[in-house]
Amino acid sequence: MTQTSEIHPAEIRAEIHKLLIERVDWFDRHYDVVSHQAFGPGSEKIYLGEKAKQACRYCGHTATQVKFKKLAHAIPDQIGNDWLFDYEECDDCNLHFSKYVEDDFAKWTLPWRSLGRISGKNGVPSLKSNDKQFRIDAAVNDSTADDLAESHRRYDLEIRMALNDARHELDEAARTVKLTLERQPYVPMGVFKCLVKMAIAVMPQEEENRCAHLKKWTLLPDLTFESYPYKPLNIIYQFVPGPLPNDRVSYWLLRRKLEGTEDCSYMQFVLQLSNHVFQIALPMHTEDRTVLEAGGTFQTMLWPNTWAGVDHQMEYGRSGHRLFDMSGTDRVRGETTWMTFHYDQLIDAPEIAARLNAKQPQAK
Repeated sequence: MTQTSEIHPAEIRAEIHKLLIERVDWFDRHYDVVSHQAFGPGSEKIYLGEKAKQACRYCGHTATQVKFKKLAHAIPDQIGNDWLFDYEECDDCNLHFSKYVEDDFAKWTLPWRSLGRISGKNGVPSLKSNDKQFRIDAAVNDSTADDLAESHRRYDLEIRMALNDARHELDEAARTVKLTLERQPYVPMGVFKCLVKMAIAVMPQEEENRCAHLKKWTLLPDLTFESYPYKPLNIIYQFVPGPLPNDRVSYWLLRRKLEGTEDCSYMQFVLQLSNHVFQIALPMHTEDRTVLEAGGTFQTMLWPNTWAGVDHQMEYGRSGHRLFDMSGTDRVRGETTWMTFHYDQLIDAPEIAARLNAKQPQAK
């Protein structure tokens, strides 16, 4: 949302503040937070489950049937999680999730993670177009290149494209650059399933016991409607413009209050990653039976990005959101998304372009 001169800044500030208070108040009245962690540089590592138990929370197998040699990430390391691990995820399930669940989430979020310089297991991921004429890479800033801590390094973006490439739109009057970015092929249901898997990993035992149907679903290799006849599988996605920490991960698992109304879903999971917030309602057929059988819809609010308060939105712009229906089971190809950058100064620097072109990998 763009701020306009017709509205006085004081009115905008009051509106943003009012909206944030309303959202916080709504969640406080309807939900309890049953699990929450916020991680960043310097955070201590947390290990979920019991190492000595040697039992997998997903498949139910024990050390007599499966191995527990790998240290599983409760939240994928692709989004920068180097702090939260799960002792109760066996090697077989770990391999399954990386192949059939996390891969779709990685491909769907790749443009945002690349441009946001969100460092994962192998650093900040590169983004390359199918025609190989457009690519984005991240290079470690020279001033932090010798820092041994990966999470403390700063990355600069290197964007290579032709001057007349239609995937970028330069507005010199507004001092903005709009980039159109290609997503790698992904299956929407796999993206939603990945967020469900994260929620299961961080659940208290009481809630985990209610989710046998979701565990079974996450372990199915097939992404078909028959494998899970429940629609819609919605992701509420929010984006806040401006510089925000890209080396932190936060999540919340919310459970409907016992004395609350049943017009909101029983459980929600929220993942906050830099400028991005992903929010889902977990499909809980038993707990949400009243509304589901009546054919009704659930009420909810947008979870506020805890790093983007009133001052941030006043300076860089309002938070926006979009609803993604991820019920689809066919692989999506050729999808694009876009992001707009503001710049302070446009500099013609042919020597930098020459250096980047010299570094560009040659096609094999």
